[in-house]
Amino acid sequence: MRSDLLAMRMEPKFTAAKRAEEYLKRVAALTGAVQIRDGYWLRAGRRNFLVDYKFIRVISHRGESTCFSVAADSDMQHAEVVASALLQLRNNPGLFEKWRELQGYTFKADGQMFGRTHWL
Repeated sequence: MRSDLLAMRMEPKFTAAKRAEEYLKRVAALTGAVQIRDGYWLRAGRRNFLVDYKFIRVISHRGESTCFSVAADSDMQHAEVVASALLQLRNNPGLFEKWRELQGYTFKADGQMFGRTHWL
């Protein structure tokens, strides 16, 4: 009986997915992103972005769009991928151009590319 109580106390209250969802909600509020279906709409600089865990799209005022797939570790929660992209785009909307040109590579928020040892 005592070991059951101890085990219950040691169990985490939140799973990794739940923590990632809560983090995404805070990031969305911070960046001004609005949830639309499975993604988030973000206005950064003079661009409109539609961000989900697989793709980031730039939507122009003429209705045209361009997109690319998100480079992320396969172990990352989907909400965490979206939150990271929202933060980086809000801080530097110009990153989209680098991301689109060099798909599959990861970038820091300042636009510098991570070395190949930092990602799988």
